[in-house]
Amino acid sequence: MKRVASLLLFLATLLTSASTTLQAGEGPDVQRIHIVHFSHQDVGFTDMPGVCRELQQRYLDCAIDAILASMTGPDEGKFYWTVESLLVVDDWWRNASEPRRQDLLRAVSSGQLDIAALPMNQAPFLNAAQWKTMLHWIPDDLWKQLNPTVALQDDVNGCPRAGALGLLDRGVKNLFMSINGDSGGPPLYRPSAFWWKMPDGRRLLVWLNYSYPDGYDFFETAHWRRGPVPQAADATFRPPRSGDFFRTDEASLRAAHAQCTRRLVQLKREGYAYSELIISMTNHWRMDNDPPFLPLANFIAAWNKLGLRPELRFTTVSKAMAAMEPLVSKAPEYEGEFTDWWANGTASAPRETSASRLAKFNLEAAQSPLWGPLEERVVRKIDSLYKDLCLFDEHTWGSSMSVALPWNLDTQGQFAEKAMFAYRPKAQSEWLLAQRARTRLLREGDGLFVANTSAEPFSGWVYLNTSCLRGSFKSLRPANGGDPIALQFLPGIQPWGRPHKPTDLTRENTAAVFPDNVPNLAARFWVENLAPQSFLRLRPEAQTAEDRAPAGAPPEVALDPDGWPTSAKWPKMTKPLFTEGIGNFTAVKVNAFSARWTLSDLANSRGPRNETLRKEKIEQTQATADGKAALVETPHSLQYTQWLSHPRLKYAVRSLELWKHQPRARLTLKLYRLSSDDPEAFFATFPLPCENVLPTLSSGGVKFTPYKDQIPGTCRDHFAIDGWAHYATPDGHWVWSTRDAPLMTFGAPHIWERLTAPPAGTNRVLSMFFNNFWYTNFVGDQHGAMEFQFDLAWRADLPDAASLGNALSAQPFVLLNDASQESPIFMDRLHKP
Repeated sequence: MKRVASLLLFLATLLTSASTTLQAGEGPDVQRIHIVHFSHQDVGFTDMPGVCRELQQRYLDCAIDAILASMTGPDEGKFYWTVESLLVVDDWWRNASEPRRQDLLRAVSSGQLDIAALPMNQAPFLNAAQWKTMLHWIPDDLWKQLNPTVALQDDVNGCPRAGALGLLDRGVKNLFMSINGDSGGPPLYRPSAFWWKMPDGRRLLVWLNYSYPDGYDFFETAHWRRGPVPQAADATFRPPRSGDFFRTDEASLRAAHAQCTRRLVQLKREGYAYSELIISMTNHWRMDNDPPFLPLANFIAAWNKLGLRPELRFTTVSKAMAAMEPLVSKAPEYEGEFTDWWANGTASAPRETSASRLAKFNLEAAQSPLWGPLEERVVRKIDSLYKDLCLFDEHTWGSSMSVALPWNLDTQGQFAEKAMFAYRPKAQSEWLLAQRARTRLLREGDGLFVANTSAEPFSGWVYLNTSCLRGSFKSLRPANGGDPIALQFLPGIQPWGRPHKPTDLTRENTAAVFPDNVPNLAARFWVENLAPQSFLRLRPEAQTAEDRAPAGAPPEVALDPDGWPTSAKWPKMTKPLFTEGIGNFTAVKVNAFSARWTLSDLANSRGPRNETLRKEKIEQTQATADGKAALVETPHSLQYTQWLSHPRLKYAVRSLELWKHQPRARLTLKLYRLSSDDPEAFFATFPLPCENVLPTLSSGGVKFTPYKDQIPGTCRDHFAIDGWAHYATPDGHWVWSTRDAPLMTFGAPHIWERLTAPPAGTNRVLSMFFNNFWYTNFVGDQHGAMEFQFDLAWRADLPDAASLGNALSAQPFVLLNDASQESPIFMDRLHKP
């Protein structure tokens, strides 16, 4: 054994000598390396989300114990730990005893434990309310005691400006990003720093770190981790122990030094000029959701004791950033949105994404001043639901094998737990909104109440199940007088009924269990210009009423040979609301063996190679008309419905409704995706007459102009948005809004084109409402019936595009109350939120 050790020492010495010779020729300037150690938190991926959260709490306990044990010892042996995500501390704090809480605070005050400012690593779909929740995740008194000064955003390759502004508002001026190089990668050279200038002039210092586990590779040449990613419960794998890597014998240290020197020489060649460097390290059990590697302190101490250079400094992220800030004070400054390549993965689960967005609409409606002040318990409830929605928008969407093994129990279980962060807030927000509305409106007496909680006037249809009316009513009369409003009766579903003939079933009713084409089971009525934050009280009446339309000329509509609209123009408009191709469906497929690896090839290629691959491997197919469009005309609207045919769909139907007396349209697209494990993406097209105009988008309530107002190198192939796009032109303002699918692009599908400038046709909005291109972590095969709603509106003048964009997707709340008196017990114990 001694001879082997001697041989290893001899070889390491040769490597060090060779590296030193090379170093002398190249002259790397790095004199000190700051090593930041943390666990990268995925809420899922390695284990069930609940297990991941428990593991992270246990890791924090391990780190606290290691810190307390080394706190009074020599500086060179002290253990340091950075908690990447504030969610861990919040979970831990809620479960910890008071003495244990004091242990954590002692560790923080010692400077050996650092708490980062963000609760989790986010996908870019949070709205403004969620970002407020993110930056107030823990109580203010605890925040002050922990005093976060740095935020970590790891793995994902973007960060919304809304989050950066929120950090600055909280006094956090540093952002440490350890971007995963897969499928997108960092926008700029790394490691490097830049100053991120906000619209209000404030700046955030950003350190573009290597990927979070890459510090390991500065000292080791072989990975200790073994795949596939083992679950924590898999007892055939174990966390690494002392001696597995980062050994402290001289031969191993000199071999590590040789590897480090090679990396530093490469850094110098690439142009790195600072005398100090920050690298981060995670453990090597799984790399994600891993415990502290406790022997790291001994390795660093042994390195420095041997006199190896550069000096290694075990530290926290706050101390490392403080050390680097004077060196990078003249780093370049950039402005704009930091868009994220990984946003396309969210479209792999369109139903859950839709549920999360409906929950956000409900929560906004529940906070309407129409219902009165918010009591403290309601505020807490809303905050808890926003936290669930933040967890849904967290970057982890499932198992490491979710696409390779889409139907195994781990994949299904992980996504089931993830999906509940969308479905639970949807249901709970619906109930909360109903409680708020009942508490406010039931005291108004009998009637059918229609409440507009949005910030814009509402005009449109209100839908009911006729069974709620409990009588033979034909119209609704405003309680404060005025003309009656006609009820229009529609076919609907009859629960527990048996279909007897094919016409009892609609084409969408593939289950064929209950008839859904039964006459008069649904009803609708038109409400015109209901003021913002107001309600209308109506009383059902038995007599029939004439359905009257407000004054004004209907739009001029042009149709294609199959009767589908190609344009519509209202009075006072010089251009139509849309042009030919509205509601067109396009599917993108990959013609290749092991198609997702072809997509990976595309992601990692540039220039002519990328263009050749896309031409050879990427195929776009459009749906075709499956018959003529049908028109239903009322005094209020024109509704065109057309079935479509596409080989990837069991069925598809699109419906375009045009408001007769205001320039507005709503497209509803329903489809049934056939099951397939192959990667594909679906798009719906909205051509607008806004040539040579770039729209305004919004992320987290912060507006930006795509292609122009972005950090260099960030994603321009697709955009995560709050839900609307605004085109301001000399001919007026066009606003496009999506209820369900907050991912879009312009002109055409851009599959790993890595756009750097606006493409042709930025007046063509494409909603990317399905995309399962990812090879891991996201949903592999979501199929079956799906529904998406989109709205278009035109205004001659538009003070607030965000207000209109959000209101287009909002729906009024409807409550029916009869003349009987509700029990005070129910008012207090049931309806009161």
